[in-house]
Amino acid sequence: MPNSFKIFLIGFVSIFVFQNNAKAQVSRHLFSEYKYEYIQYDSCFLESFGNNKNFKTFYSKLEKLNFTGEGQISILHLGGSHIQAGIWSWQMRKNFETMMPGMEGTLGLVFPFCIAKTNHPFYYTSKVEGKWEFQRITDKEVDVNIGLSGITAFTSDSTASILISFNLIAEIEKHKFDKFSIFHDVEDTCWNLTVKPEEFLDTVIVNFETGASEFYFTEKLDSVQLFVTKKDSSDSKFYFYGAYLENSDPSINYCGIGINGASTSSYLKAELFEKHLKLVNPDLVILSIGVNDAASKSFKESVYVENYKKIIDKILNINPNCAILLTTNNDFYYYRGGVNPFSSQVYSSMKTLAIHYGGSVWNLFKAMGGLKSVNLWRKDELANRDRIHFTRAGYIIVADLLFDAIIKDFAKFLQENKT
Repeated sequence: MPNSFKIFLIGFVSIFVFQNNAKAQVSRHLFSEYKYEYIQYDSCFLESFGNNKNFKTFYSKLEKLNFTGEGQISILHLGGSHIQAGIWSWQMRKNFETMMPGMEGTLGLVFPFCIAKTNHPFYYTSKVEGKWEFQRITDKEVDVNIGLSGITAFTSDSTASILISFNLIAEIEKHKFDKFSIFHDVEDTCWNLTVKPEEFLDTVIVNFETGASEFYFTEKLDSVQLFVTKKDSSDSKFYFYGAYLENSDPSINYCGIGINGASTSSYLKAELFEKHLKLVNPDLVILSIGVNDAASKSFKESVYVENYKKIIDKILNINPNCAILLTTNNDFYYYRGGVNPFSSQVYSSMKTLAIHYGGSVWNLFKAMGGLKSVNLWRKDELANRDRIHFTRAGYIIVADLLFDAIIKDFAKFLQENKT
């Protein structure tokens, strides 16, 4: 890249990151309109450990996409209920898109949560026909394979269907897809898979390596319906592990995956995690798993670290160059009341992991104001009454602060590599 172009990009990102609001007392942060005194804006940065070479690889791809409009970047955000709601990941996606106006990334992994009678991410809906059952990684006993989505739906009905469609709020024109990959048992020949709208269907490829049937379309879509039909009279079941939406445009595909109540041990039940991750092939994984681990009064830091190591090892086994970013727990109360005392242990655990893997840590607990700060967030209607979860406005702020920290780190990378 010509040096003059790089200097221009550094200037652009610096303005993007360090713009000031004349009325605001807080400077050197992106979202100066947030004037909550308890938010520690000076703590909104990434703590990097080791040689951090994978972040340099990620930022190099981000730089190329910003300046040349070439390539795709895949970001995976993994967590529990904070992520299942979809607001945090949606705001992160929007923030990345502001860097490159006109970019058309997709929504990544989707699942018909209506089967499990639980909440969707707010930006899409699902509808099913036929009798479906399900199991989640949070279930005490799991006797079916579960993949990256953390939930499996299955049916023995001879005909059944799943419809996935965007809500209007999903800014449909920006997030359409022309590739629809269905995670299922690709070696089971008892079932026939078809999709609508079929008039735009171009090619179907069965990918045994990733465990997905890939449907390619000639037009970009905002909804798709899957039909599964049993070919014989056997008692076999069709297992649906989720679907992945993509398009061929240069873009950042930000994929949020969360299951209510999920802990690190929950994700270890996902036997098909690695297989499905091959399709996503993330450049950056943001790991926000920990509230449900620390919600137990029997929380043990050593177990938490070992569980996380198993998850991260699986990620790096698929992409050794993937950047790992760990976000600490927010300040929160136990489900039955009382301040959770394990925030320092969670941070210590994540620092240990970041040192081991050359990753980074973002300290949400410190950024939001530290111990008991959730009460202040609640007072300003940024946290729910349970003092565990945030309101929509709260999740947007959390996402903005995290994005601010990432962009500051990106600007630092550009400055250090401007020659």
